[in-house]
Amino acid sequence: MSSHLSNDIEIEGDLTCASDLIFDGVIKGNIISKGSLTIGQNATVNGDLKAERAVIEGNVNGNGTFSQCRLAPTSEISGSVTTVSLEMEEGASLAGQCKVGKKA
Repeated sequence: MSSHLSNDIEIEGDLTCASDLIFDGVIKGNIISKGSLTIGQNATVNGDLKAERAVIEGNVNGNGTFSQCRLAPTSEISGSVTTVSLEMEEGASLAGQCKVGKKA
């Protein structure tokens, strides 16, 4: 089961989802997903992200903590990313610190 919030959604405040989440709107707040998290190509996030698995396709201004993370060619991140596994495709942009590897 997954939830999908389309590009006509604007949220001020934190968003928590117990299942997989596809977010393609605008949010000023943090997003926590217990499953996988997809930040769509049209999305703008001003806040931190936390999920087991993440696919970032849009704009994120904040930090991310994941077990697995894939940055698509359209992704733009300004902030730190902490993840066990990172896949960064050509064209992706990451301006900030990046910590990749097993957790201590």
